[in-house]
Amino acid sequence: MYSDEFTVKENLSLSPLLEVLADVFHRYSKHDPSLEQPLRSILPINDQQNALLNLPCIDTQRGYMCVKTITSFPGILPAIDGVVSLFNSNNGRLLLIADAKEITARRTAAVSFLATKLLASNKLKNENAVLTILGCGVQGRVHLDVFTELFKWNKIYLWSRNMTHAINLQSDYSSKLNNIELLENLNDNRILQSDVICTCTASKEALLSLHQVKKGVHINAVGSFRATMRELADDLMLSSDTTVIVDSKESAMKEAGEIIQSKAEIVAELGELIENNEFCDGISKDKITIFKSVGMAIEDLAAAIVLYEYLQECREK
Repeated sequence: MYSDEFTVKENLSLSPLLEVLADVFHRYSKHDPSLEQPLRSILPINDQQNALLNLPCIDTQRGYMCVKTITSFPGILPAIDGVVSLFNSNNGRLLLIADAKEITARRTAAVSFLATKLLASNKLKNENAVLTILGCGVQGRVHLDVFTELFKWNKIYLWSRNMTHAINLQSDYSSKLNNIELLENLNDNRILQSDVICTCTASKEALLSLHQVKKGVHINAVGSFRATMRELADDLMLSSDTTVIVDSKESAMKEAGEIIQSKAEIVAELGELIENNEFCDGISKDKITIFKSVGMAIEDLAAAIVLYEYLQECREK
């Protein structure tokens, strides 16, 4: 019944995960009554930086319910630990318990790629596209894994506040990717070449400003999940050239430091972009698009469903 980190990584396929994620995000933004997700609870521990989080969700249409219980200790690697529990919503039976670290990392990276496909499809048609990942902990590593599995990038840049993490990540991928370069600092002009940037840090201060990115860049900001945390500066969030999309307006207004501190306008939720080609096509190629994600229980639900149904299929063969 328990799926460890290795089992999750080996059996959580990205293609079906993207499909289920698109479905639950679309239904969430349509306020589908069969999909219920309260705001997660965050219980600070000691210094207010560490925390215990609970994220419940019910999908009666698919017949599942899920709760993720995790600890967040940003100063320790891995920063997240815990479990995801999947239940049958018709009879309450426990179906699966899975490692939360890998599910959280992979579903977050998959959502980032989904946002990139919707908001920056033109970037994914460019064979010279450049990807930059800021933060090389668990989340940065899995973003690199997912983004390189789903698309062939011409160049990849890595940066970390702890450069040892960046060096190790480059080394780990050197056998299959020879196009990874390290950025020693965030003033490196190579960042201006980036078509897609993923920020995966637990920073409390802005790392990226408007002058550090080019027009038309797409940014997936996934690191911060509290009002006191942020990765993007006010001038970037508030620029007339910037379009801000979030996973959940309700969550972003309470938990996303970039949104709360800058008072940036939220244009839409990710789910509103699903099956909305007119909106996506209407975004100028010169617009900076920002997908601000704080994480949602429906993402854990989607990942747990895909994992459980695949494992069940394997058992029945």
